[in-house]
Amino acid sequence: MFETFEVLQSEHAGMPAVDIQKKGSAPNRQILYLYGSFYLFGIESMHWKLVSELLTRADIRITVPAYPLAPEYNWEDVYAALMPLYEHVTGSAPEGGLTLMGDFDGGGIAAGLCLEASELGLPTADQLVLLCPWLDAGLTNRRIADLVESDPWLSVDSAREAARLYAAGNDLKDYRISPIYGNLEKLPPTRIFTATRDILHPDCLSFADLADACGAEIELIVEQELFHNWMMFDVPEARHTLDQIVTGLPEQGKGGT
Repeated sequence: MFETFEVLQSEHAGMPAVDIQKKGSAPNRQILYLYGSFYLFGIESMHWKLVSELLTRADIRITVPAYPLAPEYNWEDVYAALMPLYEHVTGSAPEGGLTLMGDFDGGGIAAGLCLEASELGLPTADQLVLLCPWLDAGLTNRRIADLVESDPWLSVDSAREAARLYAAGNDLKDYRISPIYGNLEKLPPTRIFTATRDILHPDCLSFADLADACGAEIELIVEQELFHNWMMFDVPEARHTLDQIVTGLPEQGKGGT
């Protein structure tokens, strides 16, 4: 990966991050990517594979922060670390604009970060891309029970315990922890990728319905009989999804001319 791409390390409020782009390219679009980790674990090879696949498809720059992890840190620490970086990239994104992207819990954090920035009167990303996002940390949707047996990856009990550690005693219905409870009309144009064998799927459907009812611009892409984070695996459908992500990136940001 490092032979093909140019990697620049940086630090924002003490949090390390990397900017990655193809060598010799001049990207006009940027992605800030928050990887999923159950709130607990560092970035894995599957996340770097996703980054690599996206970079090979377009001249873009992808910023990947190493944000704080539970149980040593909680959601407030995560927001305190990410907000300075978010403000930096929204203010310095190239003409093509900024896409905030996250998978799993990183998707929930990405959505919550957009909502919090809007509440604070800060600039928002030009687009939000959510890959199998965790939008209700408490997993309270009754329809989740119907998917427990068919989901090959995620466990409700393990997820709830991870959410408990991340919330650190705070209300799981705080929109910064569970963005499904936020004011969704404040979302930027949003695309949600979800699969029917993922316990997070019911909340993706509910989130999309709520956002649409608020008048938000939302696109829901549903893959039948696929599993959590399929786009990171070597399955035929992954290639199509990666193409969809790239072709759906904005051509011009709010700061463009």
